[in-house]
Amino acid sequence: MSSVQTPVSDMLVTVKSREVQRGTLAEMGNRPTDARRHFLAAAHLELVLVGDYEQTGDADLARRGRISAASCFWRAGDPDRARTMFDELIQESPDQADEICETIEELEHHQR
Repeated sequence: MSSVQTPVSDMLVTVKSREVQRGTLAEMGNRPTDARRHFLAAAHLELVLVGDYEQTGDADLARRGRISAASCFWRAGDPDRARTMFDELIQESPDQADEICETIEELEHHQR
């Protein structure tokens, strides 16, 4: 009996979401090292999901995943990598620039 492979892993989506939660809780608990670790994990998991979404032809979820990954990198303490990703997204989808700029503004405000 063969198992059916789904193109996007529900388990991966769940684990990524939990890593974001754990990162947020670590931030709130003033544990920056833990927050960084969890946000980096979430960012890399999100990039895996982006590849899965692209393989299934879901450009919208892939774009949203890239925004999420960049946000996680930012919150993990790597705003330069995040800005590079945001710039690439704006170049590829100029019609989404407002949404992306709002995300950057929120991240900058959160950072203060």
